[in-house]
Amino acid sequence: MKITYFLDFPFSVGGANKVLLLQAYIMKSRGHDVMVVIPNDKDQKHALEYDVLCREYGICAVTAQYSISTCTEGIDILSSIEQYDKIYDLIKKEGPDLVCSAQINVAVEMAARELKIPHLMNIYQTDQDSFRIKWLDVYPHYHSADSELFSEMWGKGLHIHSKCIRVAYENRKQVIRREKENKDLIHILSIGAFYERKNQLEVIKFILKCKNDGMQVRLVFLGNDSSVYGDICKQFVRENELEEYVKFKGFVHNVEDYFCNADLMILASKVESYPGVIVESIANHVPVLTTPVAGVPELMKDGYNCLALQGYESDDIYAAFKRYMVFRNENKIQDIIRNADTTFKENHTCAIVGNKLEDYYTWILQDYKSRYICKKEIKKLFNEFLENKILNGADSYTKCNIWFLYHIDRIVKQKKPQKVIIWGAGYFGKIVLEWLTIINCIKQFAGFIDVKKKGEYLTYPILDQEEIENCDLLFVAVSDLNSRLDIMKYLEEHGMKRNETYFMAINSPIRI
Repeated sequence: MKITYFLDFPFSVGGANKVLLLQAYIMKSRGHDVMVVIPNDKDQKHALEYDVLCREYGICAVTAQYSISTCTEGIDILSSIEQYDKIYDLIKKEGPDLVCSAQINVAVEMAARELKIPHLMNIYQTDQDSFRIKWLDVYPHYHSADSELFSEMWGKGLHIHSKCIRVAYENRKQVIRREKENKDLIHILSIGAFYERKNQLEVIKFILKCKNDGMQVRLVFLGNDSSVYGDICKQFVRENELEEYVKFKGFVHNVEDYFCNADLMILASKVESYPGVIVESIANHVPVLTTPVAGVPELMKDGYNCLALQGYESDDIYAAFKRYMVFRNENKIQDIIRNADTTFKENHTCAIVGNKLEDYYTWILQDYKSRYICKKEIKKLFNEFLENKILNGADSYTKCNIWFLYHIDRIVKQKKPQKVIIWGAGYFGKIVLEWLTIINCIKQFAGFIDVKKKGEYLTYPILDQEEIENCDLLFVAVSDLNSRLDIMKYLEEHGMKRNETYFMAINSPIRI
């Protein structure tokens, strides 16, 4: 079998890419012909970690430029159409039996359809509300996720075939536990790039509680911390004089070296699917404290093979940590480690995952039928939509969201809203005002809501929150993640539904 794997972001070697690269390695080790496509940015550059990993796995790789989306709303359809020809030529030249990709890659799907090659999409987190919109059929009709939860959600949401394929892990370096000089000092790991949904700030606040209570702990963060959220976390460490307690190591290749000295791994994420760092930890006999996020409870059971948090705040981490200390002091932590090792061997070895991959790939090749909408039809639809639309001066963000606006326009034509509001009188509020012209709703625009401002914005009034009572179309145009979540909760408490009566200007998997 010949398989081509398309990775996702040029400079983010995240969990989805690691999963796909390891799947490519597994299939190569079973005698299949595999190739990886690494994404380049507009300057034809990408993270060097991709090259390192491909060399380690002995996988051939080429590069290409293409856009991907992590959610159904975020497809950049104009870029996908523009990139189609080069992607088509690349796939045709390689001649694979099967194409696999991380996230939503429409250019790859359109090219695969034209070449009559099945395409398997690997994407995980999503919000059930994403499927309220009846999306145009530009998605692969085969899907896999690392949890039963998201496999079922994507399968039912898009009416496609889906299968749960667990994260595989192969320990390429033997971990030898180091003898500790101070056996009372607890060494803690937290692994993952710094994003608000990863919730690392709460882990640091937990360390502050430990310090204030005189507990001997040391925390090491592994993962790219070059972000605004990473800077916020570092500032908190400085302000609370935690430099001795918390270390930031950034992205590292030698994760196994850190497991040698670790007593515990903490995962505090609010949005995940089934984190690969859990698999890495239990494979290296490091006990896990984890939030009960998404697919984690499918395999990880509190008190059996992990210690589960009851919530997502520092107090919840602290409570679970105190339970860990009880297990440790009563010599019961080894039971959790042994049970976790059994979980790993039953679900996550390359042999077990490889069998499931091979079975699924073989089934897809037998099932595939080329019968779906093609690139020519998609291009015609969007040319018709953009006809007479004034986009010459449009913001680049608007051009990237033409796919989303096309679908909102269809809903608007059907429902004919009488009162339109934008929540957020700032940068994104200005952009959404541009959107209202594109979907012919500017005459129905009543004004902005912004709890931090009064008066007018862009000559339109700033309204009170109560104005949503009579609103039948609203856009949330706020950049701060927690503010967006609070607004979504408020709107839904007042009977509004995402992707039906309100829409997000910024779309990403921020809740489950």
